[in-house]
Amino acid sequence: MIVDFMMRRVAQMIAATQRSPIYRRPDEYGMSYEDVTFPSSDGVVLEGWYMPAAKPSNKIVVCNHFSPANRYGYAGHLKGWRRAGGFEVNFLPKYKALVEAGYNVLAYDLRNHGTSAPAQNGGYNPSLFEFKDVLGSLDFVRSNPVTKDMEIHLHSMCLGGNATLVAMGKQPEAFADVKSMILLQPISGDALVRKLVKNMRMGKKAYAAFERHYREIWGFRIEDSSPQKDAANVTMPTFVVQVRNDAFTFAEEDVQAVYDNIPVEDKKLYWIEDTTQRFRGYQFFSEHPEQMVAWYDAHS
Repeated sequence: MIVDFMMRRVAQMIAATQRSPIYRRPDEYGMSYEDVTFPSSDGVVLEGWYMPAAKPSNKIVVCNHFSPANRYGYAGHLKGWRRAGGFEVNFLPKYKALVEAGYNVLAYDLRNHGTSAPAQNGGYNPSLFEFKDVLGSLDFVRSNPVTKDMEIHLHSMCLGGNATLVAMGKQPEAFADVKSMILLQPISGDALVRKLVKNMRMGKKAYAAFERHYREIWGFRIEDSSPQKDAANVTMPTFVVQVRNDAFTFAEEDVQAVYDNIPVEDKKLYWIEDTTQRFRGYQFFSEHPEQMVAWYDAHS
């Protein structure tokens, strides 16, 4: 009875997006930028920033985000948003490093996040919805007069990363000329829920209860988040990054399998050590941009 009640509450919350504030903007870090708006492949209106390289460049990095973040990051240091460690995740230093290294940057909000339009009653599911946002971002780059001839690199994380892998399977032709990708902390629904019920000291009954309520409330399945499977869709050089001892999931098992299933020779896996906080991984390249810039430089 208690297990069923708890899993119903968890299933209700876990798929519901929360709009955290876009707390900072590029001009606060000395970057010029333009607010941009474009449609996802199913017409949902997405919003973002276009940040031109410090010097004229024909290279662009397309960046998305995790949930409940947005194009800026996550204001986890503010009251009401401290549930994941109490610190800020700020992508702006990462964007500045890319801009100064000669990359134009498009950073956009996934649907139901930031200032992008609401959809699907506020629920998120990369296999059903957010992959269309990834496709929309690529369509925007290729159709915009300023960016249409630029070489494209991807910077996809967590929800956005899972969605990118799904999009590669749905429309592989959209990724045919993408030069490289950084895939930051993809996460399998199965590994997430198994770790969740372990942390709550529940068992197989709790896992089954979660799946039942997840379907009843949202119409979703745990397997809808399956980057291990979707990794087989990757065709470009890929750099995978993950907090090894991530308290939210069985990361070493899960992300190693994602990496192993990427069917390209040019790939790299980097484990972030000395923390169990998943959100530290999202902040990693803002504090240590060297590997990120080197990866894109090597594939430009």
